[in-house]
Amino acid sequence: MASIESISKNLSWLPKPVARFFEKRMKNIPAVQKMVEKENDKLQATLEHSLKPYRGKYDSYAKLPASGLERDKILADIQKMHDQEIGTWEEGFVSGGIYNGNKEHIDFLNKVYALNSQSNPLHSDLFPSATKFEAEIISMVANMMGQGRTPDGAEIVGSVSSGGTESILLAMKTYRDRAREEKGITAPEMILCDSAHTAFDKASHYFGIKQVRIPMKADYSIDVDAARRAINKNTIVMVGSAPTFPHGIIDDIKALSDIALEHGIGFHTDSCLGGFITPFAEKLGYPVPIVDFRLPGVTSMSADTHKYGYAAKGTSVVLYRSAALRHYQYYTTTEWPGGLYFSPTIAGSRPGALSATCWAAMLSMGEDGYLRATKAIMETADVFRKGIQSIPELEIMGNPLWIFAIKSKDESMNIYEVLDQMSKRRWSLNGLHKPSCFHIALTLRHTQPGVAERFIKDLQESVAYVKTNPGSQEGLAPVYGLAATLPFRGMVSDILKKYLDVVYQV
Repeated sequence: MASIESISKNLSWLPKPVARFFEKRMKNIPAVQKMVEKENDKLQATLEHSLKPYRGKYDSYAKLPASGLERDKILADIQKMHDQEIGTWEEGFVSGGIYNGNKEHIDFLNKVYALNSQSNPLHSDLFPSATKFEAEIISMVANMMGQGRTPDGAEIVGSVSSGGTESILLAMKTYRDRAREEKGITAPEMILCDSAHTAFDKASHYFGIKQVRIPMKADYSIDVDAARRAINKNTIVMVGSAPTFPHGIIDDIKALSDIALEHGIGFHTDSCLGGFITPFAEKLGYPVPIVDFRLPGVTSMSADTHKYGYAAKGTSVVLYRSAALRHYQYYTTTEWPGGLYFSPTIAGSRPGALSATCWAAMLSMGEDGYLRATKAIMETADVFRKGIQSIPELEIMGNPLWIFAIKSKDESMNIYEVLDQMSKRRWSLNGLHKPSCFHIALTLRHTQPGVAERFIKDLQESVAYVKTNPGSQEGLAPVYGLAATLPFRGMVSDILKKYLDVVYQV
């Protein structure tokens, strides 16, 4: 805020019309500051209550205990916290987050993890099993995304990463380095839709790649014509989502990849969320367009094994159309006194146990298991869709398959107040904005008997409550309302930083 105040005190360097424009708006800064401070105080109290529920219930350790604790006590505390937390998701109240949740499946993965807890793929000579697991994971996912080879016969290759964000970071770093070496581009740009995952923002920030943002069309997919017009001599990659995280919409991947191919730039299909749904939904006959390497313009993809691949949290796969392209992802150094060093991904040491559980999960599911899981999710999605559409005050955004973003048809009804009411009924849903809405990403947890019906019933009751009791100032409603209306986005960023500060408090 100090920087804004200092600017507001000295606008003489600006042209007079511009200075008057800012003077008019900046005179409201003190009032806005007070509003933000007031909301920050309320937010602090709310966050401390929700993020730190164990305060006073368990011993707290701000520094190492003088003597090591008994392992039985440590295990007992962990067990108590586990038993309390499992109730928040096992009955199907959570959007995304827990994608399988079956006890037998979890117990199986835990056994695999325990057997591999010391494994580190960095030391492939000590743990050759890790290289076997990762090579086969990549090959299995590559076969899902185009039969393992491109139509012209090239082998689809890739790497195992720590999650979708790292997969996206790796792909964008790869395009930056290739463009610099092969085309001499030093001011690289990426073209992506406003709805693309925020991991691309991180890649832009970390790797110095300018974002060229393309608006959504009325159906919440990327405006392909605008994307075409945005290409210039510094464009290194174009991005499409299959589907988008906010609204569950599959962009026109074919049109985008055709444009990328025509202009000789990279094209990345972000299928982190849908990589283990779309191939099987297509086989089941659902209206899923081709989004993978069967399209000649697709040069890379990301798919999260720890989502609908049902692996333990902490793995994803990034794929490339050729080994030559993947080489730009690698890091190698030949002059370090510590020896020759090379790493395929951002991390050096990595938990080989997570790769082992990913491999084991994929083998235990098999193609028939993924087909059954996808069929169950799609059939459940039909129940959700019809139920939401039966509520006249609400609207599903676009035409998604299994991720439903819900907004209010009536602008006088605050959708975040509906979200708060759903939270009071134990639902953990994702609040979104631009435009204001919330979504639910369906998983196997939601295919349990009665979950869909309970969701619709609770949603109907929440809408009815908000209609008769508008103006709630509890929960997320005022926070999202504030974020949507604040004129200075740095203030919104400060609110988010407050959240992170509370996370790290002992």
